[in-house]
Amino acid sequence: MDEKAAASVVWREAFAIIRKYPLATIAPAAVLGALAEAPAYLIEGRPVLDNALTYLSAALAYYLYLAYAEEIVAEYQGGVARITLRGMLRELRQAMPFVLRVLAVGLTTLSIASVATGLLVIPGVWLYTRWSLSIPAIRGEDLGPVAALKRSNELVRGRFWFVFGTATLAFFLEEALIHVGALVGYLVSGSHTWGEWVGGSIIASLVIPLAALTTSVAYSSVVRPAESTEGA
Repeated sequence: MDEKAAASVVWREAFAIIRKYPLATIAPAAVLGALAEAPAYLIEGRPVLDNALTYLSAALAYYLYLAYAEEIVAEYQGGVARITLRGMLRELRQAMPFVLRVLAVGLTTLSIASVATGLLVIPGVWLYTRWSLSIPAIRGEDLGPVAALKRSNELVRGRFWFVFGTATLAFFLEEALIHVGALVGYLVSGSHTWGEWVGGSIIASLVIPLAALTTSVAYSSVVRPAESTEGA
């Protein structure tokens, strides 16, 4: 299967997971998305604090959800028929111990990739793609931050365009669509604060699951052949 066809399979599986477990995928994203968007639109007159808190909250929300998504994907691939509210809360609790490692890797990836993008777009995209599987590696293989970055780089080697068309594309689409949602919220409400917050939060509840699940499925798709090769 070529890279384009393989990437389309990953996207279809991510959509299928959301259709199968709508509550377990959308509800946590709605809460995390609303919290992530709050500093950007509810803090006025303090741009430095606004930008810093927005950066941190958005990174924490997305990467925490990505750690949570690993368990959802495992449930789906294991054939679990439904995920109850109790199961969803259990999986969220299981993701919590990974928060510090996830946030450390997430901020490192975003910061360095952003600097590289500021210099020229291509290096930033390249760096993000090389490290985009580090969060699933933390959750799936219980790695530390540095080891997870190295592991992601190893997994992406030889599969760059596949990972670019799934994990990287998913992340940038998520960011772009949330901004579009905020703009629509402003146009409908006329408010640069609560209107943008509501619009961005609604879109975040839908696109965060898709982006995170696409990344998680991409990771599992890459790691299985790698493990088979190592086992042989």
